[in-house]
Amino acid sequence: MAVEFSLTSKQTEAYEYLEDLESCHVLYGGAKGGGKSYLLCVWVYIWAKHLINLFEIKDIEHPLPVGFIGRKRSVDFEKTTFETWKKTIPSKNYTIHDQAKEIVIKDKVKIFFGGLDDQNVVNKFNSAEFAFFAIDQAEETERADLSVLQGSLRLKYNGIQPPYKRFYSANPAECWLKEDFITNPKAKHYYVPALPSDNPHLPDNYDETLTAAFGFDPVLLAAYKDGDWEALQPRQALITQTGLGMLPRQPQDNYFKRKIVACDPSLGGDECVVYFIEDYEIKDTLYIMSNDTQRIGNDVCIFMTKHTTEDFVVDAIGIGKGVADYVRSAGKKVQEIISSAKATDEYHFSNLRSEMWAYVAKRINEKSLVYPKDEKLRQQLCAVKYKTGTKKFELELKADTKKALGTSPDRADCFVYGIWGMSQIELTIAKVSRGPEIANGTNYDPLGGRKNEPREVSVFN
Repeated sequence: MAVEFSLTSKQTEAYEYLEDLESCHVLYGGAKGGGKSYLLCVWVYIWAKHLINLFEIKDIEHPLPVGFIGRKRSVDFEKTTFETWKKTIPSKNYTIHDQAKEIVIKDKVKIFFGGLDDQNVVNKFNSAEFAFFAIDQAEETERADLSVLQGSLRLKYNGIQPPYKRFYSANPAECWLKEDFITNPKAKHYYVPALPSDNPHLPDNYDETLTAAFGFDPVLLAAYKDGDWEALQPRQALITQTGLGMLPRQPQDNYFKRKIVACDPSLGGDECVVYFIEDYEIKDTLYIMSNDTQRIGNDVCIFMTKHTTEDFVVDAIGIGKGVADYVRSAGKKVQEIISSAKATDEYHFSNLRSEMWAYVAKRINEKSLVYPKDEKLRQQLCAVKYKTGTKKFELELKADTKKALGTSPDRADCFVYGIWGMSQIELTIAKVSRGPEIANGTNYDPLGGRKNEPREVSVFN
């Protein structure tokens, strides 16, 4: 007996992309209550049955693995998505093997399920051949979480190659999904927004429920009620994903190449990041898992020789001072960065760190840098916030950024050092017009100084 499912107009729109005969990526979501998990479960079940017919599977000794359904964390999948599956798909139509984390349909195909944090599940992906995967609440993931899954989409059976499908459900978030589906959508990437108002199966007062739950924060309310992907951009963020997404993918073709190596040494398990930057583009990266100054200094010198550059910029606080001395002793030109030092423009900036970050943000807004390809670097760049109501432009404490990120923004700091250091190589110092003390920061533009104030412009070679 056939099973019937009732889809809303928005769910139907997403479903039509998913049942098309071309490989594609589909993002469905945008607010709470849009029926995301329901559609995910319905489509996975129906698509698995479709693959049985497509592959003409008759009798088979062992069910054929065809896909994966899951979330970032196993515990979240078990408590939410899996419960939706059990409520939505009649139990007589499948068998669950809890130990193996498999859903078997018609004894012919099976779907792995679970969390991307479960190593036993992830290990299956290394040898698996899939036709699809479906990730619920995909805003929780990073690209790296899905890399093995992406590589598993290679299933062919009985000489038949199916269209490979990737289905993501998500609430609004500042993440890779926004970049790939909304800001700069890639080919065959389809976004279908779903709002509570699109779901007739919700209670009549669900709008009031959301307002009561998130009314204390208009930003969250705009995201979860109205599906506003821009709302959750961190407030007071100096650099945004939108701004980064508008950067050119290739540098200008300059005859003279400006090159520098930048380093952010670190202690306590954080990354020691080393970038080779040429004409404002990261060309090579080195991660050194050591806090020994001689080891770092030696590796940096080898890295600089590899890329034929004599210029080096380094965070000279703590072990960075030893690294700077080592590289200088090798005859290299070294710029030492002390973030807490006075800014070169003391009138506008509270310290050198704030000035460097504002300079990089300005270059991004002018589209004069090259798009950073490293997703983790982009996330760190967008995590740094500036303070409000201050007389001079000032960033939040690095400890606050680290707390919000869950890790130290070492890659972002290293990138900023490199861009700032490169500007010092080519910069001819010109005086900046001074003015009276800024009162309460009310007439101050973080990236341009005092509004409408005449300024002398730095001259570049």
